[in-house]
Amino acid sequence: MPATTATKPRKRSTKAPAKDAGKARLLSLADLDRRTKAARAAFELRDRLVADLGGEDMISTMKMQIVDAAAVMGAMLTDCAARYLTGKPIDLAEYTTLANAQRRLLADLGLERQAKDVTPDVTSYMATKAAEKAKAAA
Repeated sequence: MPATTATKPRKRSTKAPAKDAGKARLLSLADLDRRTKAARAAFELRDRLVADLGGEDMISTMKMQIVDAAAVMGAMLTDCAARYLTGKPIDLAEYTTLANAQRRLLADLGLERQAKDVTPDVTSYMATKAAEKAKAAA
């Protein structure tokens, strides 16, 4: 007769399921209330990047995703650098990885500032000219 090994029966978990174990709730930057220093730093960098790219109306959704990621990485890098400069130990591999990832994202966006297009559309241009003409005639 072949040898068999006895297996222990599995114990059932007595833990209650977590209350939020239902649907996954994905957070976004819009969910943050900007009260923490980290959130303020990330949003400040985000706003500066958006301005450098010519304003929000000039940025595609895809570029905005890159801007958000670069801004969060920038806040993380600033925090890590501040810790290092105050004498606290940091993970240099993590810092270097973040710095390289942010550099690649910023290179994808373009490292040069973009001028904001201030050329009026045809309708507003014509309305301005008509108002100037009416004012000159009066």
